[in-house]
Amino acid sequence: MTTQTVAVEKSSHSAYEKFMEITTHLNSEDLSDKTHSEVEAYLENDGRELLRLLLQEHLDARGPGRVGDAVCGADGIVRSHKRDGMEVNYKSVFGPVKVERTGYGQRGAASLFPLDEQLNLPAHAYSHPLQKRVARKAVKESFAGVSKEIEEETGVRIGKRQVEEIVRSGARDFDAFYAQQSLAETLLQVQSKPIQVLTFDGKGVVMCKDALREETRKKAEASTGKPPRGFYRKRTPNRKRMATVVGLYHIDRHIRLPETVAQQFAPLRLVPREKKPSPEPVAKKLWASLEKPMKAVIEAGFEDAFRRDPGLKAEWVVLVDGDLTQIDIIEKAAKKYGVTVVIILDIIHVLEYLWKAAHVFFAQDDPEGATWVSDKISQLLAGQAISIVRSLRRAATLKGLSAKQREPIDSYATYLSNHVPYLN
Repeated sequence: MTTQTVAVEKSSHSAYEKFMEITTHLNSEDLSDKTHSEVEAYLENDGRELLRLLLQEHLDARGPGRVGDAVCGADGIVRSHKRDGMEVNYKSVFGPVKVERTGYGQRGAASLFPLDEQLNLPAHAYSHPLQKRVARKAVKESFAGVSKEIEEETGVRIGKRQVEEIVRSGARDFDAFYAQQSLAETLLQVQSKPIQVLTFDGKGVVMCKDALREETRKKAEASTGKPPRGFYRKRTPNRKRMATVVGLYHIDRHIRLPETVAQQFAPLRLVPREKKPSPEPVAKKLWASLEKPMKAVIEAGFEDAFRRDPGLKAEWVVLVDGDLTQIDIIEKAAKKYGVTVVIILDIIHVLEYLWKAAHVFFAQDDPEGATWVSDKISQLLAGQAISIVRSLRRAATLKGLSAKQREPIDSYATYLSNHVPYLN
């Protein structure tokens, strides 16, 4: 038996004992009358402890990280004073573990721990896999909800404030993460694609009052208080902060008939389905910012796109949500980079207005409404926006609708009129 084998057997002793304990218990009479749920709960709890012990014993087996009599830091200072047994604790997805390591110090300089670098130990008291779980859940849950779910799944308790700190710390690395991505690899992916697509959208996010932009916060403070209990509560304005969402990708050309596209959104009419699969986007990048103003985010999107296509060999297409301020910024950014862009209004935003207009002429459950919407989409995609505007207003007048009744029609007609250049 080799020295290495002896060391492994010794370091795995506690975990091995735990494994034997679990195995013995599973075959004992104590579990013979238990339900499958109770057995699963036992295995989840004790199995997690087994994994924690395995992790702990692996860390112990790595040693304290001695690398010689002295180390020199990035600051150029040589540290020759060694201290063993300096312990650091962190919580893994299996539970708490500790790491004993050797520290190298020198008077007037911060101590260095080579083992910390070797293991890439977390700056927080929580492992990177645990922090990753927290960040993923924080997208959909409140901080308190994340804390509760993490404890239920892992048995590890993380306070609400610690959850906030983990999420805030992860967000700080956002720009650095994208900055380190290989441009050469991206260029290799996109060089054969004829179209580069940028997408911009706005998303309102409900904020705490002190996190609103200055102008919105003042409006919120000036608004009336909450209505008395029992009264109908209308939507409260001035509660959101707008995030600018950006998408960037490259794609092959894909020609479709207007009727084919219309069929996807109002599928009541039978049209031939395409057999050719749609092309897949490559080198797709998505990001958003609540902190930066719209202009800065859009310009950053153009800057990234220009890095990908400095020779302007691809056709640049920009998909927008219809915000005229946004479009003005896009046109100025395109001029700055000397690129011609094709600006297209996202059909999803058009549909919101279109369905509201349809419900003026048709009942909510009337199948003819979907047919009407499908016809209008086909006409829009065929470049007939102006004729749609005229026919809608004429139809509302002939029907004798009041100003309030025809409001969705006029709203949709105005929306189309304002965006004609981006609808063809």
